[in-house]
Amino acid sequence: SSSSQFLIVTPDSVHAHAGRPNPYECFEATRPSQKGRKGPLLDKTKENALQVRRVGACFCCHARKVRCDKERPCRNCQKLMAQVPQVICWQFQDFLPVLFPTFIRSHFRKEEMTKFIADNIAGFADNPCEIELFSGAAWNSTFRIRAKFFTPKTKDVMRHWHMQIGRNSVDLQERRAPPIGLEMDGGAPAQRDEIRKKAREYIASIIQEPKYAEQVTDSLRHTDLPRKILKIVQRYAQRSPDQPIVKRALSIYAMHYVMTRHLCLTQQSLVSLRGNNLVPQDNPWVTPRVLNRQLKSVIDEMLLREMQLLFEAFSKSLKPKSRKEWAPCLAAFLVLCLFMEAVETASDTFVMSQNEIDLRGRRTPQWKRLAVLEQNRELENLPFKQFAHQFHQIYATHSKEANAKSFNPLVDEASLQQAELDTGAVEMVFHLRQFITDKNRDELDFLCADPILPNQEDHPYPRDIAYNYTGRLVAKFLLSFTDEKYIF
Repeated sequence: SSSSQFLIVTPDSVHAHAGRPNPYECFEATRPSQKGRKGPLLDKTKENALQVRRVGACFCCHARKVRCDKERPCRNCQKLMAQVPQVICWQFQDFLPVLFPTFIRSHFRKEEMTKFIADNIAGFADNPCEIELFSGAAWNSTFRIRAKFFTPKTKDVMRHWHMQIGRNSVDLQERRAPPIGLEMDGGAPAQRDEIRKKAREYIASIIQEPKYAEQVTDSLRHTDLPRKILKIVQRYAQRSPDQPIVKRALSIYAMHYVMTRHLCLTQQSLVSLRGNNLVPQDNPWVTPRVLNRQLKSVIDEMLLREMQLLFEAFSKSLKPKSRKEWAPCLAAFLVLCLFMEAVETASDTFVMSQNEIDLRGRRTPQWKRLAVLEQNRELENLPFKQFAHQFHQIYATHSKEANAKSFNPLVDEASLQQAELDTGAVEMVFHLRQFITDKNRDELDFLCADPILPNQEDHPYPRDIAYNYTGRLVAKFLLSFTDEKYIF
């Protein structure tokens, strides 16, 4: 009746008000102290939430545990940009195209690999042979695999370019390559799985070697900073084995080292294959070009996947803002800084080397160096500066706000005395502090110079362009614990 004090609610009446405020909300629920959403979401809000869930929140919102939106930059980041204009709204997946540039990886694509084999190989021998490969003179680790000799279609596939690095210059030399590769037709998926397994074992062995830091930095001439950093991080990983994020970072750097060096036949393999007269015996650095490309096409996929897993680990570890995660995330990002420097060097070297080969063959160089310099500037802006900035925001490294508890063990003794770091982390902090003390920071300040050396040549060969990149980002990150100006 019209005088009834009760409301009759039916499914139809509730459905009719979907997307609008709920008129049947009980009075208790409308009190200001009631938490949580009342009734169904507005249709527009629901669609926006679904899209954000589909693509994920930006890292800034993820770390701050606030609601993101589908626009880029999101509203929260737009507010931050008003205070820090250099801030970019980003997700970890935005880093991948810059860290893994297409122009340097395109020849590893499946269709390109198939074309390379079809254009250069007439057929494989029936009987396989045992091959043992290594990536550097100091390694005890080797990569063993069964491969076959092949009949080449072209002379080009029987040649391989080698780069030798001197004190201040590099030298490109063309050498003979033995006709050895993998016959992957039919059983390709199983073979690729086997290669992944062997490559994983090879990398795991490398990062445990006593001379890991020395060997992966063997081509760096003008600073010992990368070697010292890697030695410190490797020791931390060994003393704190329950930190997989650090081990993964070291593995990524080792994979990149393998990707940028030739896999050479060991002396044992050279001797065992001597009888067929197909393997050069006149130098100790003999590289089967086809086999190198086939193995590296698989390792390249592994490297990309490992980087994705590292980013997932960063995302999970940094979101709680736990101080126990500070040390492993710091160690992993120090290695990632060195990886970014190595990517810059490799990209620039790739373009310089290919252009030099074209010039020697009296062909027009196919690459413009300006493009790779621009890409390297982008790499420093997006992955390096943005992540470093967020790391300091999460741990309030330089915060002066009364309600923010700063945590900066590299500089602040009080932070170190809070007993939130394990023994291995404390040892790492003491070693890292040595780099940023007044008497030792001159080298870091020099490496931070922008640019370290003039770097605008169209064709810098034979200059060692590693001078322009080595130590620069890791020095900036270390010094950013003393002053945030080193990031932006």
